[in-house]
Amino acid sequence: MRVTRAFHDITYTAPLSPPLETQATIAPDPGKWRLFVFHGTPANRYLYMRFLRTAPRGIEVVLPARLGFGKGHETAVTSFDEQLAVLKPFLPGGEFGDKKIITLGVSYGGELAVKAALDFPGAVVGAVAVSALIDEPHDYALQLEKLGGDARIEDYVPNRWKKVREEVVGRRSQIGPLLDRLKSYDGPIEVIHGDFDAIVPKANSEKLYAALTEASRGTLDIVPGGTHYLELQYPRRVYAAVQRVIERASGDVLRKSALPGKTGAIEAEISS
Repeated sequence: MRVTRAFHDITYTAPLSPPLETQATIAPDPGKWRLFVFHGTPANRYLYMRFLRTAPRGIEVVLPARLGFGKGHETAVTSFDEQLAVLKPFLPGGEFGDKKIITLGVSYGGELAVKAALDFPGAVVGAVAVSALIDEPHDYALQLEKLGGDARIEDYVPNRWKKVREEVVGRRSQIGPLLDRLKSYDGPIEVIHGDFDAIVPKANSEKLYAALTEASRGTLDIVPGGTHYLELQYPRRVYAAVQRVIERASGDVLRKSALPGKTGAIEAEISS
């Protein structure tokens, strides 16, 4: 019988100026590791329900609402520095700061996961970038971005999609400095991308991987048939990358019975 992990929602305060009330979904675990997940744009936590349910034992998973997309968030938050405010209460000395942290980011969130590892090296031991939007999306997505800025239809564009456009545009000036900082980073970073990603070309992840130092560089996992939603399609493959970060950071291997319903290490489940 397959037993799935339970999860619940919390409300907490992100330390911005002024402070902003926000939310997170947590699959709790008493172990010492915490996976902090930044999802993409537009943010949608429902894509992560299978990912939360299949979390291995020994690691707690926290999925925050990205700032700008939480309940009551009216405007886009385009600054990477401000987006990382959702993580600060989970760092040492914060309200929830009781575990070692690995960050994981999907699409737009890939940039945030990497930046968190750079900004908080004492607390964030490494990162996993999944389908990361490091360069540019496919051409059709760029055309939608331009269409969204057309004054003739501006009044008809939902606020949610206006935020997406602002985020995609606002990230461009921040990518170069982020990649430059990676030249001196030696913490473990794993990179995953699907070769059938219709939104972000795999060249984005190849560019990120090329920017890593030899000390930082882990596996560049290009998934055959993988779409833009690897956390939904292959959650255990993503968790295998998380385990590689843990092993490289500390040599601490998650229990071999980590995955419910089967025995063996996480790598044995990556095709599930």
